[in-house]
Amino acid sequence: MTATPLLLTFVTFFTLLVASSQAQNQPADPAFPQLDRAVRQLMDSANVPGLSLAWIQKGQVSYRQAYGFTKADSTQRVDSNTVFEAASLTKPLFAYAVLQLVEEGRLDLDKPLVDYLPYPDVADDERYTKITARLVLSHRSGLPNWRKNRRSSQLAMVRSPGERFGYSGEGFVYLQKVVEKITGEPINAFMENRVLKPLGMAHSSFVWQPAFTANYAQPHDESGNVGQKYQPAQANMAYSLHTTAPDYARFVLALLNVTGLKPATVDQMLSPQSQLPTRFSGSDTLAAGSYWGLGIGLEQTPAETYFWHWGDNGAFKCFVMANRTRKDAVVYFANGSNGLDFADEIVRQTVGGQHPAFPFLGINWRAQAGKTAKNR
Repeated sequence: MTATPLLLTFVTFFTLLVASSQAQNQPADPAFPQLDRAVRQLMDSANVPGLSLAWIQKGQVSYRQAYGFTKADSTQRVDSNTVFEAASLTKPLFAYAVLQLVEEGRLDLDKPLVDYLPYPDVADDERYTKITARLVLSHRSGLPNWRKNRRSSQLAMVRSPGERFGYSGEGFVYLQKVVEKITGEPINAFMENRVLKPLGMAHSSFVWQPAFTANYAQPHDESGNVGQKYQPAQANMAYSLHTTAPDYARFVLALLNVTGLKPATVDQMLSPQSQLPTRFSGSDTLAAGSYWGLGIGLEQTPAETYFWHWGDNGAFKCFVMANRTRKDAVVYFANGSNGLDFADEIVRQTVGGQHPAFPFLGINWRAQAGKTAKNR
């Protein structure tokens, strides 16, 4: 039986339609399915139930993907709109908003914060009068990460301001209070108007929103057991941001493509303020090419500049690494205590490069995986 021209036309059309549909449903870059396989293997090995990721290439989001489940024993899968705790990835957004105030002449990076607002919690130590916004954002305030008793109104300094790098959430809390005094706004409203709304971060907030209830990641410990979900009623610029990977990618793009700040201000934000030690704790040796800028980590080589940050809220982990030169970046959020263990592998699969950030944080997935395999 000979096919009619009409039948041949229909078959050809149907074949092209199927091929077109398959092409739309499959990643165009072979690196994407390779990344998917790697992420699933890493999650399985590290006992991480869920993860959401966004990959930026040449100044735009080229790929976003979600893996696993919002809760280990549930059937709700993580998707691109699943809300995770951003932990310390909150800090760069706050720095970005603070620098807007600097551009407007309402805040001086090098004016002592006490001139804007005295801080009774640490007033017994006169050294605190030397703390500035620049020192807070570059983690040289001299304040501890957190006070020994979080319920206490007493805060003790650990070193003189400007002396050396010393990661401090308390410094960000003080600067938050100063910003509220300068603007006359609650910090959550200020951040919504300055960052979230302008950048289109529609699934993000610094306090818990009822809309999050339908699709949020739950925390898991190292064994995969579900913990109690923290739902902040008050915004804290050190750690309270709740967001999605695509939303956070919008912020990363604002830095890469210079949006919301003047080019000179972004240059200042991403310029070295203090050199980092080789390890986060327990090392006085400085790492070559490894610095902290204004609110974010930096790595510089003769050819390229990277910026990065990590987040650790216990059972929530996250990481961002960006190549400013190539405008490439990756950000991911995980709902398991081991979710930072493989940050170096995800960066290797996406942005690439050699990074002192990982020895600084004590992350070496391949060494750990090799040790685990040897002990089996």
